[in-house]
Amino acid sequence: MKILICDDSALARKSILCSIVQTAETELLQAENGREALQLMMEHNIDVLFLDLTMPVMDGFDVLRTLPVSNYHTEVIVVSGDVQRESQQRCLALGAKAFVSKPFRNEEVADLFDALGLQFVGSLERQTPVNHQGATSPISSLAKFRELTNVALGKGAAIISDHMHEFIQLPEPQVGPLTTGELQMTLVDVLNRPNSEAVTQRFVGGGVHGEALVCLRGSDIERVGERLGDCLDFSTHNEVLLNISNMLVSSFLTSLGNQLDLVFSLRQPAIIETLTAPDATLRESEELFTIEYTYFAENLDFECEVLFLLDKTSVDIIYRIVEVL
Repeated sequence: MKILICDDSALARKSILCSIVQTAETELLQAENGREALQLMMEHNIDVLFLDLTMPVMDGFDVLRTLPVSNYHTEVIVVSGDVQRESQQRCLALGAKAFVSKPFRNEEVADLFDALGLQFVGSLERQTPVNHQGATSPISSLAKFRELTNVALGKGAAIISDHMHEFIQLPEPQVGPLTTGELQMTLVDVLNRPNSEAVTQRFVGGGVHGEALVCLRGSDIERVGERLGDCLDFSTHNEVLLNISNMLVSSFLTSLGNQLDLVFSLRQPAIIETLTAPDATLRESEELFTIEYTYFAENLDFECEVLFLLDKTSVDIIYRIVEVL
C-alpha cells in the first residue's frame, strides 16, 4: 500500500507517519505542498492521501479541486487545523473521505485507519518510520512551534466563523524572530495603511508574556459587529473594535495555551491613536519573536492583521515545552 502525507509541517507529517504500522508492503511518501503531492500522484498509484489544507504554493482545497490526476482511486483524508464547519463541509463536498482535526488524536483515527485497511499504532507504541521515503529527521523547536500556531490559528478562526456566520480564509502565519528595528518598520507599515484602526492588548501566562497588535480594515467592520452582537456587548464604534480585537486575541491564545498547557490572562485592550513602540519590557530585548497572520472574511469587506510579540525569555519557555513533542 502506498501512502502519501502532504503537509508543510514536518511535525504534522511525523505525527501521521508514526501512527501507521509499517510492513514490507507499506510505502510512505511525503510532500510539503499540494503541487508536490499532485506530482507524486501522477508518478505513483497512491492508495491513501493524508492532506493538509493550509500550505504554501498550493493548498489542500486546490488539490481537492484538481483531483483526480490519474485513473487510480485514492482515498483522501484531510488532516487540518482549519476546523471551521464550512471547511469540513467543503472538503467532503470536494470528495474527501473524512476530515480529521489537528492535533492527530488516537480516538479520532483508530476506526478510520481500520476502514482504510491500515493498522493504527497506539500512543505508547509509537515507532520510527523505517523506509527512506518516510524517514524523519530531527524537528527544530521553531518548526514545532509553527505547527502549534497553525492549529491555534485554525481553532481561533473557527470561533470567529461560528459567531460571524462567515467563512474565514486562513493564511500561512509568519513565525520567527524579528529585530526591534525590523519590528518598528513592521509597525509603521501596518498602522499607516489606509483606513486602518489598531488595538493593542498585553497577555501573560506561565512565565510567558507579550503583546498583541490587531489592525482592522474594511467597510464592513460595523456589520461584523452586528453579527457578533449576540456574544459581545458594545454600543459605540470603539467598543466594536475593542471587542472584535479581544475575541481574535483570546481565541488564538486559548488554543495555543491548551496545546502548551498554559493559561493566558489578558489585559484590557486599548485603541492605538498614534504609532507607539511595544511594551517597555519587550523593548529591552534586541530581538523579539513574532507571530503574524491576517484573517479575511470571504464575503465581507473585512480583514484583520494580528501581530503577537514575545521576548526571548518567553520563547525559551515555549521551546522547553515543545521539546517533548
